[in-house]
Amino acid sequence: MERTDRDETQNIPPVFLVNPASHSGKGKRIWDRVEKQLHARGLSYEVFFSKGPGDIARLAQAHSDTGLLVVLGGDGTVNEALQGILDFSRVRLGYIPTGSGNDLARNLGIGENPEEALDRVIAPHREMHLDVGSVSWREKDGQKQRRFLVSCGMGYDAAVCRMVDSFDLKETLNRIGLGRLAYLGIGLRQMFTADYVKTKILLEDGKILDLERMLFAVSMSHRYEGGGFCFCPQADPEDGLFDLCVVNGVPRWKFPIIIPFARKGRHGIFSGVGLYRVRQIKIQASSPLWIHTDGEVPAKTDRIVIRMEEQKLHFIV
Repeated sequence: MERTDRDETQNIPPVFLVNPASHSGKGKRIWDRVEKQLHARGLSYEVFFSKGPGDIARLAQAHSDTGLLVVLGGDGTVNEALQGILDFSRVRLGYIPTGSGNDLARNLGIGENPEEALDRVIAPHREMHLDVGSVSWREKDGQKQRRFLVSCGMGYDAAVCRMVDSFDLKETLNRIGLGRLAYLGIGLRQMFTADYVKTKILLEDGKILDLERMLFAVSMSHRYEGGGFCFCPQADPEDGLFDLCVVNGVPRWKFPIIIPFARKGRHGIFSGVGLYRVRQIKIQASSPLWIHTDGEVPAKTDRIVIRMEEQKLHFIV
């Protein structure tokens, strides 16, 4: 994974985009710690707070020609910021994780200590050029598209994200540090209730995967998603390729056996688990399925196209 040293961002006042509601209010408490450090160091900065869905995208768009844009929130907050950036060549992105899953931070080796994360942003040692993916689908009012940084899934994993978002106890569990239990409980339930769907996946080399009983397909630029599942252990966020994990025809009784292996990235040894490397994927399902981008669920559809935009995002780590 190639990285380049850069010092030029050190003297640019950063613009912070803060999601105070991330992790059920933890985002605001972490920002208070970060702001205290900024004041202690005598550093200049600007800060803007989101007040609801779509705010981070609008704020990112308004400041997308800023030298250094720092997102404080969870994976979904970073995903929303991606939607607003107009020109990736004019902005460098920093990140202070405050979410419950923090898969992006896990993938990039960014710890959950906000002071240490701030140090990475203010005095960066290197810059990564991260691949950015996009998924497109059609709705009644026209073609839709959404970017993603970590993963885009269709089927089981997206359904879990959808159910967690509507789970009444999610915020309560987050407040007491048990937010991952929501994902675990709903994930286990979905294993035994999610529908298998007949699906056709067209890979860029012309290869067609005819799947009679697909549970899910996830396209990833990073290794981890879903709060630490290493579905694509060979994924490299700077190689210009997606790693695609497809689960098809696996009997339900085998799921509890596979899950511990998936945490370690060793699930590929099981029949019915396929791993591929591509730049573009077309998926056509026999019935509509939920899709997600970095855990955000924008639609339910039966056809998607996933494309790679190579090394678009300048990311400070």
